[in-house]
Amino acid sequence: MVLLALGAFNVSVKYLWKPKGRRTWHYRRHVPSSVKAHYDQPHILKSLQTEDDVEAAKLATELSRHYDEEFSRLKRGLPKTPAQPIYDLALEKLNTFGLYRNAVNDQSAPADTATDFLDHMEDKLRAVVPKAQFEAIWYKGEAIPEALMEAVDVAALELVQGRYRPRASFYVESYISLRGRTEDKKFTDGAKRAMQCLLEFLPDKPPGDYTRAEVRRLISCHIDKGAVKTATLHRRITILRAMFNKVAKEHELKADILHPFNDFTVPRLREDAKERQDFSTGELAILRQAIARRKQQIQSLAHLMLETGLRVNECCGLKVDDVILDAETPYIIIQKNPFRRLKTSSSRRYIPLVGVALAAMTLECKGKGSNDWLFPSYIDEAAQTTKNTSASAAINKRIRAVLGKDAPTCHSFRHSFNSRLRNVECPKDIRDELGGWASSVSDRYGSPADIKIKQRYLLQSIDAPSGVDWV
Repeated sequence: MVLLALGAFNVSVKYLWKPKGRRTWHYRRHVPSSVKAHYDQPHILKSLQTEDDVEAAKLATELSRHYDEEFSRLKRGLPKTPAQPIYDLALEKLNTFGLYRNAVNDQSAPADTATDFLDHMEDKLRAVVPKAQFEAIWYKGEAIPEALMEAVDVAALELVQGRYRPRASFYVESYISLRGRTEDKKFTDGAKRAMQCLLEFLPDKPPGDYTRAEVRRLISCHIDKGAVKTATLHRRITILRAMFNKVAKEHELKADILHPFNDFTVPRLREDAKERQDFSTGELAILRQAIARRKQQIQSLAHLMLETGLRVNECCGLKVDDVILDAETPYIIIQKNPFRRLKTSSSRRYIPLVGVALAAMTLECKGKGSNDWLFPSYIDEAAQTTKNTSASAAINKRIRAVLGKDAPTCHSFRHSFNSRLRNVECPKDIRDELGGWASSVSDRYGSPADIKIKQRYLLQSIDAPSGVDWV
């Protein structure tokens, strides 16, 4: 770290280095051991090609941000940089020739608009296939065999000829890119699993070429195999439907907008679901005690989830600003921020703090600034996301250590929370609002009176029996 005098301020800049006898600044940084296998050298060394301190500090900061993101992606099992969809790469290729899609069929375009590009593609195709096969492809419109040419070249040619209809597997990267979720591992993994679900029993072809009979066979084969629950199967086919709709619409694939995945039925949906286990009143009483003395944040997360029914992602994404302790009725605001998406629009809500949740929030807010993260250990600054998977694992480990290996998971706090509210006769609309399942339409939503009413039910629910105590 180098201390630079920039105007009236002294600024510490990481990874800046000036070799002995040199006047230009360099960027030097060790590669973390966890990702060293992805780099040729154990360190990164780049000349910043400037002698100016201010410019060097700016460049070093930009490089640090770039490598922080790159390291974060590799640690999460993602490639160094987001994969660019074939469609986008094909458009870029056409742009280098001054072209656009459907250029060959556009009667208003100059006659020689596509000549250079077509000559280029003709030469490439002639070089890899016999004359008879070339003529069948070039003049009779036969499909180019898979792996014969680069996928980008094939897509660019089909685009310029107005024949572009990608197979289903090509939709995944475009869908992730169009949704702006390239950094969201959970989202990308979900899209890839949905495609695996399709290709396990059906061929890879344009969505519009599937039939309703094939969709029924896909569902039947997965049910017969029994490897996934019906709810999981329904969710994956729903993702396929959203994927095909989004990409076909944005890329103007008219032949594939009307595909058979728009309407499907999974027989006996959720009949195979297992009821999630609730915590008993006795177990909740034990967990309200100090369960993680050495790792205070784990205990605070557990106590907050226990008394509020929050999802772990909602807890991890809290800032000190979201915690209102100086009101007559202390409460927290669950709202979207750049590091944490909310599951639904109904998830934005106001929840009173009672019991151990109030004590946990008082402790976590102490000594922190208003814009600080409440649980910084579970925030990934580089990826701009929460580490909710790590948080869940840590809380579950502590729960099992206290209650035994067969104890419910931390997600069961939500189910127990709802059961306790129901058992103190809390109205369903308030239960739904507290749990983030539905927003209130009341004019008092988020008002002191509204929060006071919720607080009354939450206080009553502290000692109320949970679902298992009524069995």
